[in-house]
Amino acid sequence: MNEISDVIPLINQRHGTSWSLVRRLPGGYLQGAYEIRGPGGERGVLKWHPTDLPAPQLLAAARSVDRLHASGWPTARWLAYGTLPEGDAYIVEEFVDGVVPTRLAANGLDDLLAANRLQADMHPDTHQDWSSYIHRVVFDGEAGLVARMRARPVTARLLTRLEHLIEDARSLSLPTTDLVHGDFVLRNMLVADGSLRVIDTAHVGKGTRAYDLACLLLETTIEDGWADPAVDPRRVESECLSIIGGAGLRVCLVGRMLHYLVFGGGWQDYDPSDLVAKCGSFIERYEA
Repeated sequence: MNEISDVIPLINQRHGTSWSLVRRLPGGYLQGAYEIRGPGGERGVLKWHPTDLPAPQLLAAARSVDRLHASGWPTARWLAYGTLPEGDAYIVEEFVDGVVPTRLAANGLDDLLAANRLQADMHPDTHQDWSSYIHRVVFDGEAGLVARMRARPVTARLLTRLEHLIEDARSLSLPTTDLVHGDFVLRNMLVADGSLRVIDTAHVGKGTRAYDLACLLLETTIEDGWADPAVDPRRVESECLSIIGGAGLRVCLVGRMLHYLVFGGGWQDYDPSDLVAKCGSFIERYEA
């Protein structure tokens, strides 16, 4: 199935709905996100995943998001979800009328730390194991990210430093009892009615919630997203350390940095020198 115009009629038939396409929303990965509208003017968001969301993982994610939403975790409800005849997965969510934040102030960080704490000890029933995945990425070369880092001199030099950071952590087993978003960064959030909402929840799984905080710490720092950089990064770092300690934090940061620099189809299409320099500066405090 190649067109969103083919997907919506099948969803409507299956769920007895009458959604129509409004527009493709900015951002998004793979086939992206689309605003849809019902006959009474109700608004929704359709996420279409042609290849990366098997049915068992989709069902587990739906259950986790439902539990999270009920607990007060700030995210949109899933209104419908399922798989199509060719194996495509789809999710229809509540529409959140908000904007993607570019800076994170102390009150916004309060909200995110509170949300992250709700993820603790949820014991999700899922095979989507973020802790195991990150360990395999950094130590076993899964997803080919280490190989991609070695492919260019500028990233290869940084990789050598990253490998030194975690050389004594191979035997470390990261916890798997928390719920993990997996991409807990500002571009996957919206500010709506003065509060932050977390979006793009299709790949939630189990692991350590410290990985989500490591994602937030790394990317908000690299992208100069702290409204108060003298205070906010230390709060996130302290929370991570209280959960998994120094070695665990370094493993999470290295795993995230590899994704940040070379994940996705366009990793060879840009000069990474500026980002590599910022990442190099970021890790200096962990090399001391």
